Amino acid sequence: MQRSFVLFMILSFMLVSKAQRHIVVVELDTHIPIEGVSVKVDTCCAVITDHKGKADISELFETVTFSHLKYLSEKIKYEEITDTMYLVAKNMMLPDVIVTGKNPDLMKAMKKNHERMMLEPRSTSILKFDFANIIDRRARRDRKHYKKAKKVLREWDLKN
Repeated sequence: MQRSFVLFMILSFMLVSKAQRHIVVVELDTHIPIEGVSVKVDTCCAVITDHKGKADISELFETVTFSHLKYLSEKIKYEEITDTMYLVAKNMMLPDVIVTGKNPDLMKAMKKNHERMMLEPRSTSILKFDFANIIDRRARRDRKHYKKAKKVLREWDLKN
């Protein structure tokens, strides 16, 4: 009885191991394994490849479909399948980009800002004292920057 049970276990293990097929999915150009490929057999659910590109599928099927977002899908019959499957990458092209030297929206905004600054009232008094302004070095730097920006805007006005 015990011998027949052991023999039965060995035979069933051999049948179960035979019922699985190991497939490696790689990229056609680089031969690098592809992770995350959906391997769908027509008789059961889909299997996802691991980081080595390996998937285990049952041998009882007619067709198997390999699909991935970055690669073209393949549908293959049982007779054509091999241990290594090659997928072709999709050509993912970005649309054409036009680069120009001037940004018209920026130029309009700069002109509006310049006009607004010219319309602001300026103080006419000679005596002005602001203690925080004396201590703050950033204010002096900002005044220098403002003068340079004003000069550049005047030069642009003369060119246009």
